[in-house]
Amino acid sequence: MGFIAAAFVFVVRPPDPSRSRPKQAQTMIVVLLALVTVLSILLALIPPAGSDAFPWAQTILLATCAALFAAVLSARRGRSAETTTFVDTATVDALTRVASHRVFQDRLAHECDRAYRFGDTFMLLVLDLDDFHQLNNRHGHQTGDGVLLDLAGRLRSQLREIDLVARFGGDQFAMILPHTFEKGGVEVAERLRQSIAASVFQTAKGAEMRLTVSLGLCSYPADGASPPQLVEAAQRALAFAKALGGNQIQVFRETPGRETPDNVVSLPHSGRGAVVRSLAAAVDIRDGYTHEHSRLVSELASAIARRIGLASGDVVRIGVAALLHDVGKIGVPDSILTKEGSLSREEWECVRRHPVLGKRIMEQAPELMDIMPLVLHHQERYDGTGYPERLRGEQIPLGARIIAAADAYHAIRSDRPYRSGRTHREAMRELQRCSGSQFDPQVVKALLGALETDDELRSLLPTAGEAPLAAAPAARPSVTPLPSAAVDRGA
Repeated sequence: MGFIAAAFVFVVRPPDPSRSRPKQAQTMIVVLLALVTVLSILLALIPPAGSDAFPWAQTILLATCAALFAAVLSARRGRSAETTTFVDTATVDALTRVASHRVFQDRLAHECDRAYRFGDTFMLLVLDLDDFHQLNNRHGHQTGDGVLLDLAGRLRSQLREIDLVARFGGDQFAMILPHTFEKGGVEVAERLRQSIAASVFQTAKGAEMRLTVSLGLCSYPADGASPPQLVEAAQRALAFAKALGGNQIQVFRETPGRETPDNVVSLPHSGRGAVVRSLAAAVDIRDGYTHEHSRLVSELASAIARRIGLASGDVVRIGVAALLHDVGKIGVPDSILTKEGSLSREEWECVRRHPVLGKRIMEQAPELMDIMPLVLHHQERYDGTGYPERLRGEQIPLGARIIAAADAYHAIRSDRPYRSGRTHREAMRELQRCSGSQFDPQVVKALLGALETDDELRSLLPTAGEAPLAAAPAARPSVTPLPSAAVDRGA
């Protein structure tokens, strides 16, 4: 009876949390096997006393065998569940239910081999949630985990069956798009970015919030022929997108080169966004009467670039250059910037130096070298009479021609210390009058088209005939408007 009691305790007692379930099952099986062995020996040596007696020994043996069978079955199920869990965690990320980092590395190596053998190409995308650390700090890690799970499902639902979505680490996801060229990869990345920006996510308490993401893209074999090279290229493109402020995509081939001049101090690449924002804010503070001038010129320039049909990377670069187009005005005295009357020849020469001053400032930040030519040449004229180098027509970088038109349009619309702002119709009439001489006709046409068709852009600007954009803090005496859009010390 002692043996059967021990077997019963092993079968029905709750598991000991300090011991693993497989070890408990093994101990139970050993005890039950010993019990069966002992009972079998006893029945062989001491047979039942009589046929009328109750078969206690046989009953005990039968119960022990049943307990032994149950213990073995439980142990087998435990090992099966343990094996299943091991396989799942090796191939599927436990939190997001998409492919694990290990699967991503294996698939990336496989795609490189396959594309090499068949002369094919594919795209690698790395996605990162903007300001995810702040989300965790504000709403807690439970909300952060829920966001990652929700985001993973949204990514998986918008890609093909042959595409791979994997957890890359932290708040980053990697996507492999087989048989995809750069144009298709950019379209997919932009679709994902827009979809996520328009989606609503839930906090742990049920509140709604909106998130944005940044994506870095690279292509095999143009940007790398091995998995480490491709991962590095995608990560560099992602870092560049984050440095520009996030909520955008960036192709690796459009990122600045690694080489930096020997006579400058290199800043961390991740600090590009802070550099851009700081310089733009400094310009607005320095030239305070043009409130948010840099930001609105950037919006206009980006809209023109999109209207012309430039690549997304070019649109981003032109937008950043437009934010910093007047950074050289930091070196122009306040007495000139805020002067209400006409400028003297010497004062005009000081104003005309601001593109070169801007170039000198930006040379100290290698992260800005790719946009420096746009800032340097945004005061060139299409007919070759501009400054600082009197470039003409196509010699002027397209981005600089776009910024020139956007800057002039906003300058005409804005109140200045030396004149009042004009309406949209008057501003466009002035730009059209100077089209072909001061401005690129294609750019002027694109600006007009963007203002007529872009609802989001129009929401930033007053309608035709209404009050001008960015009125000055207080009314000031104005002088007779200058005859050309080019003759504007703030443009």
